[in-house]
Amino acid sequence: MSRRRGRGPAADAVAVLGTFLVTGLLCGLLWWLLVEPAEYTGGPGGLTMSELELSQRFNADGWYSVIALVVGFVCGLALTWWRSRNLLLTTLLLLPGAGVAALAMAKVGGALGPEKPDVASLASQQGESVPVELTVLAWSSYLMWPIGVLFGAVMVLWSSTRVPEEDVTAQEDRWSQEPPDVAPDQRERSVP
Repeated sequence: MSRRRGRGPAADAVAVLGTFLVTGLLCGLLWWLLVEPAEYTGGPGGLTMSELELSQRFNADGWYSVIALVVGFVCGLALTWWRSRNLLLTTLLLLPGAGVAALAMAKVGGALGPEKPDVASLASQQGESVPVELTVLAWSSYLMWPIGVLFGAVMVLWSSTRVPEEDVTAQEDRWSQEPPDVAPDQRERSVP
């Protein structure tokens, strides 16, 4: 029996992890585009931040969490449905994949965002604003990726009526060897 390309466990691993990597990179770009960083203001005693700017600093975590939760849900849904040939392997790959996406998103957003304030403050003048680097402050924001992914996967697993390919092939082999039994309600009944 020959195996088609792209149907083995290695193909599942590459497809799932690769999808998460690309998605994480694109989400990092989206995160960078949506977040307006808070700013320090240069003064005689160094850099200071107003209360309004301080509250805006947590804006980055909020956007990170929203993007990660929504896109993670869609990824979990799509990948579990698409790679349902081996649901156990796909499910086991979802959490490391979510970790890859979370890390890629944070790295891309941080690389595209402003540099660290202490580096920028060396070049700033008194009264000049220095943006804060784009980073995730609360570690719980990183959990949004796996939470979204698992909710998406559960939606597919609970609503799935698909039969794994191995079961379909075994059933077809059995039917080709012996005729299926006719259900009792389908037999012709003689009417007296």
